[in-house]
Amino acid sequence: MKRLIYFSLLALIVAFVSITLAQSGFQYRKPSSFDEDIQLIISGKTRHYFVLDQDSHVEVTVKGPSKLKVMSRLVLADKQESGDYQFIYQLDDSKKLKTISHKTVLSDKVEYKDSHEGGVSVLRKRIIDVPRGSHTYRFSLPEDSKHTIFMRFSQKTNEFTGGTPVVAMTPFQYTTSVDLVSREESYTYYRVSGKDRVVLKLVGPATMKVLSRIEFDSQMQGKQKWKIQLLEDGSEKRVYNLSATKSEVNAYREEIDLVPSHAEIFFIEIPKGEHVYEFKLPENHRSAILRFLLPESQLDGN
Repeated sequence: MKRLIYFSLLALIVAFVSITLAQSGFQYRKPSSFDEDIQLIISGKTRHYFVLDQDSHVEVTVKGPSKLKVMSRLVLADKQESGDYQFIYQLDDSKKLKTISHKTVLSDKVEYKDSHEGGVSVLRKRIIDVPRGSHTYRFSLPEDSKHTIFMRFSQKTNEFTGGTPVVAMTPFQYTTSVDLVSREESYTYYRVSGKDRVVLKLVGPATMKVLSRIEFDSQMQGKQKWKIQLLEDGSEKRVYNLSATKSEVNAYREEIDLVPSHAEIFFIEIPKGEHVYEFKLPENHRSAILRFLLPESQLDGN
């Protein structure tokens, strides 16, 4: 009996932890550039932070649309119980600087892994909305600041998965499929053009993620714009306006005279019941490739 109760409690704990992690929806993001890092022991666990002072800055590169969680701790002087602090950030090459301000107090749950002067404050957080595309955030201190701040970052995971595995969907009608190779992994896409069509039959409610890439020929340079027309049950549902440059990391498995672009992503909300979705490329002189992803938990509208 005791053994049964033990395993029941253990199962409840595991389920609670899993739900908590899924609900948090953020994953640790290491900065793309930093001058100094430091290890803190927080409630017995070691965590990496990155130092921000007048001699050090931190940069984080993330892809949107998403959310970036900016976590910070102020270094407090000996016997200092609280403090106010600010730091600034710059998006890409913008000249506009934005300020983040916090009030904080000394934490009794943080210690340095190695010897270091000063106490460490409790954690403070701020969420930044990341626009579409790849962006770099540069964090620094105001010119008159004498503070030292420890920084840590996490990025919002893809909410549509709900923490479950993702399934690549195969259209029930398509003309041409191609395989892209990236870092030794192969992914199947389906071509849309003046002569290539793609049709899927799906059961909702569900949310489908679509990856779209324009195909560059030898005459196409720089950033290219294209449109994907979506028909739901024979009627136009929406036209997606997309743009991207050539990909440096993706290539076709079979050698052809085309280069795929970086992926542009959009989401389709599928209403309850069975529906037919057709994808078209209005510009008949070009072609694009599509990949379709659905959370395993939402297959067949579950």
